[in-house]
Amino acid sequence: MMSKNSKPNVSQAEKLLFERVLSDVKPIQNAGPFSTSGQEVIKIPQRTENTVRKNLSTHSKIKPSQKSLFLKNFLPGRAPGLDRSSAIKLAKGKFTIQGKLDLHGMTQRQAHAALIDFIQTSFNCRKRNLLVITGKGRPKGQGEVAGYGKGEGILKSIVPKWLDESPLRGLVLAFTTSQREHGGEGALYVLLRRN
Repeated sequence: MMSKNSKPNVSQAEKLLFERVLSDVKPIQNAGPFSTSGQEVIKIPQRTENTVRKNLSTHSKIKPSQKSLFLKNFLPGRAPGLDRSSAIKLAKGKFTIQGKLDLHGMTQRQAHAALIDFIQTSFNCRKRNLLVITGKGRPKGQGEVAGYGKGEGILKSIVPKWLDESPLRGLVLAFTTSQREHGGEGALYVLLRRN
């Protein structure tokens, strides 16, 4: 076994072979960052929750309705401010997703600030159809510690509440659990109001 600082023993034949293999290799000029999808990724700068709330309150002039925005077991056409065909389209995941936020690995505080900033940025950029990934939580019996992790993800249960209360409620028209191909119960489709 070699130590960290020692160099591997490479024979002269291996060196020649390596040089021959690399002889016709040319460096890529001005390639820029590589992206595997056409979907735009929104960079969210780190800000405090209070700063985000203050900025959001100045942008949100819409008075929210008192009815819940969550379309769980909804009756099409019964969601406040959402027509029947749009409600069905949202529930079936037929809208093109214009932005995605993955909250995996964040604390509640980080996730809340990131969600507020993501919704505000998306609203200001006139993006309406979003996917928010919360995760499903651990399977029952795994990782249960003194009342935590009873199979229901913390973010999975709290993100819908955040979307349905101030300061986000004035920007969000409706939201519902996503289809399986977008994360199923571990993600939400969020439809923003028109800006």
